[in-house]
Amino acid sequence: MKRVTALLLVGLIVLASGCIGENVGLTKDKVLKALNDIETARYDQNFSIAMHFKEPVTNRTINMTMSGHVLGMFNRTSGLEVGNMTMSMHTMGMNITFNWPYLVNGTFVYFKVDGKWYNVSSNNDLYTQARGALNVDYIENLLKRKNVTIKKLADGYAFRVNVTFWEFVNATNQTGYLNEAWGNLPGNVTVDTKSGWIEVHLQDDGTPVFIETYMDVVMRITGISEKPVEARMTVHQEVKLSDVNKPVLIQIPAEIKNAGDFDEIFW
Repeated sequence: MKRVTALLLVGLIVLASGCIGENVGLTKDKVLKALNDIETARYDQNFSIAMHFKEPVTNRTINMTMSGHVLGMFNRTSGLEVGNMTMSMHTMGMNITFNWPYLVNGTFVYFKVDGKWYNVSSNNDLYTQARGALNVDYIENLLKRKNVTIKKLADGYAFRVNVTFWEFVNATNQTGYLNEAWGNLPGNVTVDTKSGWIEVHLQDDGTPVFIETYMDVVMRITGISEKPVEARMTVHQEVKLSDVNKPVLIQIPAEIKNAGDFDEIFW
């Protein structure tokens, strides 16, 4: 049971838009240039996740819900990022909530738990969740991979494009993580996308200010139990970007040099 739940959570976390309108005034090339010019920004991210599946031994239906809020800022040039992550999960009568500050320094990600800093490895779900600057790369990757039509709004522009689960995974650079997480299974994992889209709102110069993502998928896991396990998951995420290219002050705490291994907090 624990193994099934853990494997489903991997797919759930990887998930922490058709086209609208006519291309008027703002082109894909202009948007890509605006993305490339982003050095600093603040972000406010909210997400919710719901999942249900039948436990293969007891045939009992397991329901899981998760919601989170991430508030932070980044400097892409220096590779620094700082913020705070709040997350709540409810499953099988249990409620788990945490509120942790985090720091990103290049390829290193740290979380502060109970007053102490811990280093999070790149194969941990939280490693990507804490890196808000990746939202800029996310939009850029989508534009390079998908045909989009940009619509003029009353205030700025927007585009919306359909995406499958794997298109989302590729655009967010999480393919390697999933291959590692699922690669050693005795069976395999397949994902059927029922619905998936992303909508991005842009300023007149192409700078993104709002990103909304929705995914509704069915994940099927074989080889870990006598019967295949199917899980239905829906993910909804909204990210607001502000203060783009305005000065941000990010300081590295001295205690970081003594950061422990994140896995220590579970022992």
